[in-house]
Amino acid sequence: METDTSVKVLTTEDAWSSSEIQKAQLEEPAIRPILERKLNSEDPPSWQEIAPESPAKKRYWALWDSLHLKDGVLYRKWESDDGSSCRWQLIHPKKRIQEVLRETHYSASGGHFGVMKTLSKARERFYWDRLRADVEKWCRECHACGARKGPKTRTKGRLQRYNVGAPFERMALDILGPLPVTTKGNRYVLVLMDYFTKWPEAIPIPDQEASTVAEELVRAWISRYGVPMILHSDQGTNFNSALFTELCKVLGILKTRTTALHPESDGMVERFNRTILNHISLFVSKNQNDGDTHLPLFLLAYRSCYGVTKILSWA
Repeated sequence: METDTSVKVLTTEDAWSSSEIQKAQLEEPAIRPILERKLNSEDPPSWQEIAPESPAKKRYWALWDSLHLKDGVLYRKWESDDGSSCRWQLIHPKKRIQEVLRETHYSASGGHFGVMKTLSKARERFYWDRLRADVEKWCRECHACGARKGPKTRTKGRLQRYNVGAPFERMALDILGPLPVTTKGNRYVLVLMDYFTKWPEAIPIPDQEASTVAEELVRAWISRYGVPMILHSDQGTNFNSALFTELCKVLGILKTRTTALHPESDGMVERFNRTILNHISLFVSKNQNDGDTHLPLFLLAYRSCYGVTKILSWA
């Protein structure tokens, strides 16, 4: 079902300009008839006319009421069930899908995360038929993820819920390392995370001395978010030194520790440590001396993933 309407398309060198996107949409058989009718302010065809078309075309036609033009380009207006939020999703042509998947998965801001986080990033700005299936296939066939992450092993055990009453009330801290020494002299990563919001911080540090940890805790967390009521860590001597104990006493922080020989009791930060290692290993240079330079973009990618926090993405 094609129309005879001719549509004038401007050309430009910018691959993401409105004219280039419109041109790509007009070259997509499943999108072209809808775009042409929208451009000419025509009504949709009857369902009897649409019925013989391919499943992909019928799925696009079913979205007619939520499809709109912006600068001559077809977008889908998605609204939440309660109407409190909406987003404009570009109807993306099939031939340009790999550009989006590379950006949302391979790039530093993509972070090589799994299916759900990559899917969320793609859906924030784009829509195309079978988007989820394409994302699942892309992540499944990513050689870097397969080589580094490996299969997941899940163990079941008795878990107890720790109820946290407010943001930044209880926080966890841990030290990741030793890692290869960077050109800036850093060998460890101080990991800080809030139990309520799951907001993370990862600070590269040269050593794990109590003075270094205390200084970075004040600089990177307390000076920005305030003094937490409870500070939870493992049994590391740097977290239980006289200096660190005195800091908690002066600031009125209750210091708690994991059970001896059972660091998994602080599973939230331990899981985040694995995520950091997975990310750095995928982006670090061959000589492995620039790991700390990738942490800021990793934090951006992680915080901007829907579902990382209990509410919405932070970035």
